[in-house]
Amino acid sequence: YLCDQEFGQGEKTVKVKVCAEDQSVTFTIHTDKQMLGEALLEYELIAGDEGPYGLYVKRVNGMLADYDINQRYWSLTKNGEYMMTGMDMTPIADGEHYEITYAK
Repeated sequence: YLCDQEFGQGEKTVKVKVCAEDQSVTFTIHTDKQMLGEALLEYELIAGDEGPYGLYVKRVNGMLADYDINQRYWSLTKNGEYMMTGMDMTPIADGEHYEITYAK
């Protein structure tokens, strides 16, 4: 997606801003899911591999960030603070704002 998008129907509304280099897009997701990763996977906004620490997100909005291939990764922040949990282990509540950033 190249412009802001809105997805789903549900009790909770979360906003996820995806930043890659000098571009960004914001996804507004209405969901009943409990975890951020579940909500993003439901609309195929993220993809990755299961590992010993949960889902290792390699693609966000179709863009690859794989440290083994291009020394890049996706970082997750909430209101500007780095999250200590992965996307699949981050509980969500109505009105929250997250940022997923293409990082080196």
